[in-house]
Amino acid sequence: MKITSTLASIASLVWEAETADQARTTLIEHLSGTNVKDRDKMIQDVQSLRTLEQIHRYTANALLKYEGLGTGS
Repeated sequence: MKITSTLASIASLVWEAETADQARTTLIEHLSGTNVKDRDKMIQDVQSLRTLEQIHRYTANALLKYEGLGTGS
């Protein structure tokens, strides 16, 4: 059995999206139904991102920050 965090599960769906709109919608919809720390701030941040690259970068940085995967942890 492989246990994956909520944010990691959402990230894989975001990276499968083909457009910025698909990625943004996927991220917001999945975050809305969770209890991820700082969920409301994340949703607000994602709404302002315009390119697929920006959304991918934000998602990767969120994993590093909220999942404790950064070098400072």
